[in-house]
Amino acid sequence: MTAIILAAGVGKRLHAVSGGRPKCLIEIGGTSLVRRLLDGLAACGVTDAVVVTGFGADAVRAAVATPPAGIRVRTVLNERYTEGAILSLATAREWLDGPVVVMDADVLCSTAMIRRLVLSHHESAFLLDASSPNTGEEQMLLVRDGWVRNIVRGGAPGYELMGESIGFLKLDAAAARLLRDLLDARIAAGHTGIEHEEVYPELLARRPIGYERVDGMAWTEIDFPEDVVRAEREVLPRLETT
Repeated sequence: MTAIILAAGVGKRLHAVSGGRPKCLIEIGGTSLVRRLLDGLAACGVTDAVVVTGFGADAVRAAVATPPAGIRVRTVLNERYTEGAILSLATAREWLDGPVVVMDADVLCSTAMIRRLVLSHHESAFLLDASSPNTGEEQMLLVRDGWVRNIVRGGAPGYELMGESIGFLKLDAAAARLLRDLLDARIAAGHTGIEHEEVYPELLARRPIGYERVDGMAWTEIDFPEDVVRAEREVLPRLETT
């Protein structure tokens, strides 16, 4: 299994706390977000990772040049990182030919959370937090008959379960290849300004994808300066006790 870590974004809203560096290099408790993800992956037995860089690529490459023991880390450059995140995932299309875990680099979480996804009995699965508040901005996973049927910002009625997507998705080889084809088709049609999650509904319509619930587990996405404060004061202490 290869982990694809999407770390190309500019993160303008965080420049005041990042010093103008990529947000994946923001340190929580003295360790950068991307390093924490790599440490967690290595602890779960994942031996290969590809970090998609863009903004501040040199700094990210330097940060991952000495990876944790047991995991090989390569970087690939999305030169069009100011467009949609679909291009970042497509930059790693070479690895969408086998089992993968696709991960947003701006998430702080525990190794236990990563392990729950990597070791899921589902060959393809999302991490789903049904305890997370829905403000209308979150990417919400919608479940019917035990399978994720859609992902919609802000959610939608008519489903048996709805929960926020953590930003991590595990795919078996067949699902990964289908996602690669779907990405290629959307980019060929000129849809280069969209998020990669906007392609997921097409994938969900064609492949059964399960989920693992992480309700109540400590995690946060880092988008705003206040998220950094929350990560330090609330999330990190909980991670250090798990």
